[in-house]
Amino acid sequence: MGRAPAARRKVIIKNLGRGVSETIIPNAEDVDAALLAKIRVEEESPVEVDPFEAVKCIEQLSLAEVDDVVHVGDAFRVTTRVLGGTTVHLLRMPSAKDVFEYRRAFARVLDLPFNKQELTINLRAAGDLYRKLITATEGYVGEVPVIHQAVAIKAAIDALDAGFQEDRDANF
Repeated sequence: MGRAPAARRKVIIKNLGRGVSETIIPNAEDVDAALLAKIRVEEESPVEVDPFEAVKCIEQLSLAEVDDVVHVGDAFRVTTRVLGGTTVHLLRMPSAKDVFEYRRAFARVLDLPFNKQELTINLRAAGDLYRKLITATEGYVGEVPVIHQAVAIKAAIDALDAGFQEDRDANF
């Protein structure tokens, strides 16, 4: 498996008051158009895709919904629905250190002037942990997209956290 791209996305969250906020993704259409141009397989006469159509294409390609997470021995079997079918990721159980380092590197929130926050998501953190924990995949031809890696990692960590919560509740 190759190295995950430096996938970072900045999001501006503006607090409008009374519990209302606005989320803005600066230059999303330009970023998605550049990404689509890099991953697109060239045809003899390529169809022109404008930046706003690129946003829709990238949204479809990055869609991954978790259907099931099953604890299997010392691993998690994460089943997801993606464009074109169902996939499975078999991930070793992450250590407490793995989870801590992932959470620290995955998201960064900065408080900005004028009631704004900047949220930066670093998909590389998910890709790095995924490559460390993955033992098998089903349903992919070639590499697993980093956004799918991030979804599988989050699902495994959520299942691990839920297991700890069940153990804690059982002891009281």
